[in-house]
Amino acid sequence: MRSPEAAVPLDAPFGPLLAKELREMASGRPLWTMLLMLCPLIGFSFFQAVSLYGETSATALTSPGLASALSPLDGVLVPTFGGFYVAVTLLFPFVAIRVLDNEKESGALRLLIQLPYRPPTLIGAKLVAVLAAWLIASIPALSALAIWEFVGGHLFVAETLNLVLGHLLYGLLVGAIALFAAALTESAATAAIVTLGFTLGSWVIDFAAASQPDLLGWSSRLSLTQTLHTFELGLLSLSLVVGVLAAILGFAALAAIWLPMGATVRIKLVRSLICLVATCLVMVAATQIRWSADATEDRRNSFSLADQQALAQLSDQLTVTVHLAPEDPRYADLRTSVLSKLERVIPRIVIRFAGDQQSVVGSASDESYGEVEYSYGGRSAVSRSTGTEEVLPLLYGLANVPLPVPATGPAIIPAIRSSRLRGSRFPGSSAACRCSSGLLGGGAAAHRPSNTLQARRRSAVNILHSLKTVASAGVGLVALLLPASAGSPDIVNFSDEEVGTDSKAMPGVVGIWRIEMEGDNKVLAVDGRQWKEGQTSAGLADKARALYGERYAEFLDRVQAYAYFPYAVLEGVPDFRDGEISVRFEGISGRIDQGAGILFNLKPNGDYLTIRANPLENNLVLWKFEKGKRSSVTWVKNTPTPTHKWHDLKVRIAGAKVEGYVDGKLYLQDTLPEPVTGRIGLWSKADSHVYFDDFTVTPAG
Repeated sequence: MRSPEAAVPLDAPFGPLLAKELREMASGRPLWTMLLMLCPLIGFSFFQAVSLYGETSATALTSPGLASALSPLDGVLVPTFGGFYVAVTLLFPFVAIRVLDNEKESGALRLLIQLPYRPPTLIGAKLVAVLAAWLIASIPALSALAIWEFVGGHLFVAETLNLVLGHLLYGLLVGAIALFAAALTESAATAAIVTLGFTLGSWVIDFAAASQPDLLGWSSRLSLTQTLHTFELGLLSLSLVVGVLAAILGFAALAAIWLPMGATVRIKLVRSLICLVATCLVMVAATQIRWSADATEDRRNSFSLADQQALAQLSDQLTVTVHLAPEDPRYADLRTSVLSKLERVIPRIVIRFAGDQQSVVGSASDESYGEVEYSYGGRSAVSRSTGTEEVLPLLYGLANVPLPVPATGPAIIPAIRSSRLRGSRFPGSSAACRCSSGLLGGGAAAHRPSNTLQARRRSAVNILHSLKTVASAGVGLVALLLPASAGSPDIVNFSDEEVGTDSKAMPGVVGIWRIEMEGDNKVLAVDGRQWKEGQTSAGLADKARALYGERYAEFLDRVQAYAYFPYAVLEGVPDFRDGEISVRFEGISGRIDQGAGILFNLKPNGDYLTIRANPLENNLVLWKFEKGKRSSVTWVKNTPTPTHKWHDLKVRIAGAKVEGYVDGKLYLQDTLPEPVTGRIGLWSKADSHVYFDDFTVTPAG
């Protein structure tokens, strides 16, 4: 006869069960093997990140524009935790699987189920053990942060804790999936394959679907790797946190459902279906949560406080229609600079693509390609800008809201911290710490109240006054010496050229180049409006023979590979090495591009370098064209060059060092593998229609 007491399990203390799980987890080899592999992996990631960040920071010390785009979050924290992410994805499942699978193989699980512990209690204890394993595994990554702080590097507490929280949630999610796989399968090998199917399958989804606007693109949002992306950007999203926690608890519940050995498969399937439906409902409800916080020190994910308050008052629905392909770099800039910020602050907003924009080249025939339409309150306006400077005034105009007055306050002097890396063996580390704590730490001082801030300000003011005095003296000395040492500039202004013809001073080699009138002034124009597949200029062979004599055939072979990129070459300068090259340019039109570049280092084989500005993208790029392939050398964002306005572009060359200026401001610095030598000229791309004038060459004395 069945005992009447067997139907109601007796209560048992949770402490001994948890102690057993922690003891077994700590005594297993997978955890310590993973920790042993983590140390060199994270150590390499950390030192590599510090070295690269140090080199970039050293450059930023002389370029405030570049310094404003640097942050320890991007330069040190995210790369360091990148190694930890790889290890958690590939190795941590084996640690979590052992927590359950070892008991299944030894038969101890059957005994545990007979004890007065419910399956959810057993899985809960094992999930706590998985959390403890993650904390132990995170020691190398957290130690790297401690080293960075100890040697004088700067860490902003909020963004650091936010990133750690993201990796913690990701680790728990992987651990919960591993527990479910271990409960579902009969062997550790099968459980590992199932878990890696989830984690590595997320990578496949990301690569295959990230740029697709259809259902496949939507599925990429379910990727496990997307869990970390928001945290790496410095955003704390309550919707994401709730959704990930729901997924963790859902997989843990599934593991508890499949753990009992006496229940039938049919009962387990029904319970699993109920669990899945409940989890999905919670995750869908989580998507309706709008609250999020910008945890970054530089407030990169937010508009100014005045703009946020003004935009939050827009009660009607704002519809944004994007005429761009998802893979277009301009859409990525628009998403980061404008759309994601609007989603966080405007109560009702809808963002959609116009039609089926599948590729950049396939959309070249669309007259509206590149436009972004904003509709609010029955009115609409169109812009091609990807920056807030033009978009926000446009939105205020649609909503009849006056432009907000920026909040003003006393200037905050950044706290300058001393670095302990003087004489360090790590290249560039000292510069990294000085830059991150000085130039980049200014934003933190503005947001962190401190009792010692006044003292830091006085100390910083004294240092900055001394630096200002030395800098002024240096500038004066350079101004006195420069006229005596620099060569005389050679200016090409096309005033003597014939309108409608190819330039004699700078003939076009690829694309359509001709002299046009801009008001009363003659300019050299590249006209890509007739561009389809790209084409070389008329009489290319004769021009190539005039440039390179007997080697013109080799030059022609390489030019055919670059037909997508028009350029013109300056006559009379066969070998430019050191000095400055500058030009004035105005973007007229172009749906795909409005590229305006200075070409240099042009070799007889057709290889060259170019530094390019683009009014559609507001960035400055140093491109390398070598053996028929194009690749970027240095990429700098936030270099404003509005269309239909004249701008100055300049490149300064000293041996292998290259500096790029836009409107007199230094944005780009790089050191090439070898010194610059070769012909020079102008460069553009695709359907760009751009005016050029006052091409100036100033050789070094």
